[in-house]
Amino acid sequence: MTAAARKAFEEAVSLEKSGDLDKALVSYLKAQELAPQDTEIAYRTACALLQAGYLEEAQSQLRRIVFAEPDHLSARASLGNCQLLLGDLANAKQNFAEVLEQTPDNRNALYGFASVLLKEDMTADAEVPVRRLMGLLPESPAVLSLFAEIQAKSDQSTAAIAAYRKALKAAPDYVPALLGLSEILIRRKRFDEIIELTLRASQLTPADPLPLELMSDALSGKGALEDAYEAAEEALKRNPRSVPVLVRLSVLARKLGRPAAGLKFALTGYDLDNKAQGPLNALGAALAAQKHANQARSVLTALSAGKSLDPEIRRFVENLISAEAGKPRTEPVSAEVKPAADEERPQEKAPVEKPEKDRSEAATQETGSADKKPQPDPEASSDAQGQIPNVLGLQRQDKS
Repeated sequence: MTAAARKAFEEAVSLEKSGDLDKALVSYLKAQELAPQDTEIAYRTACALLQAGYLEEAQSQLRRIVFAEPDHLSARASLGNCQLLLGDLANAKQNFAEVLEQTPDNRNALYGFASVLLKEDMTADAEVPVRRLMGLLPESPAVLSLFAEIQAKSDQSTAAIAAYRKALKAAPDYVPALLGLSEILIRRKRFDEIIELTLRASQLTPADPLPLELMSDALSGKGALEDAYEAAEEALKRNPRSVPVLVRLSVLARKLGRPAAGLKFALTGYDLDNKAQGPLNALGAALAAQKHANQARSVLTALSAGKSLDPEIRRFVENLISAEAGKPRTEPVSAEVKPAADEERPQEKAPVEKPEKDRSEAATQETGSADKKPQPDPEASSDAQGQIPNVLGLQRQDKS
């Protein structure tokens, strides 16, 4: 390694330690250009590329290292991580297995190998490397969350909840634990806690639609349909091609007395995925709610027969959407409508968890109470008058 390459390399390491990954990557690439044969520089550069999300570039570099030095186990494990993120499960699994054959306690390979097995629905097999990893890293939020995910898939929800809570105790802002715990608590109808968890997750990862989807589920479960609708709308902004979110919006629009929106969301979902059952179910329900029984029956018959939507029914739906679009919005019979039996998530057989009684005051201040919506500012401008802030802090027009 030349003096210039060493200087660039040491600068890159220092920048990486300080958390400035973008500048560190620039320095790593500069060092590699100055010393293209140096394996250490090449490996650290590949890891920086992987951390920065340049998966293809990182994979290419790691492959070169492993080809030149087959016993470079760290590079092989990192290559497995790259392949896992790219969805190449077979090669990822092989690389992790080869590393573990030589170093059974390699933490990177244990975590990756368990993750691959979980994705392959080999839940019982995945638990073996995870338990070994927990012996090495008992307080790691990532390891605890992976263990919790395995327990949840094994219908061991109590153990999964305990592991997620332990992970959040170690790292209160660890998003996979916030979301994993929320998904389990949905089935236990712990709606207020889910709203707190998902609101925090959404603030930490504002581009991710999943926290808002789970929040919408929880708000709908407790009867806050307007807030559930707006949470789903926000989720759709983050992923406009999400069929499940479109179906959720169709159901909520129907319950809120918005027939055109219910039909439109369902039809959009169908156009995105005409093999999915959800959009046609939602479309049939929306038509039935508007007393169009024959058309609803046609949609549901096509669904059960695995056929496409009849063109005449499509034109009928499009005409309804156009006709309804200009009408004033109607209100639901009750804002406290409970989810229909076929739309509720099934409850698990595990005993219902007792609510926590000792939430810290600091956590309450950070997340706020999900049961209390913020009050309008009495000094607000005239533009804001007549609007109600929802759980997301968005301004909703008061339609009462």
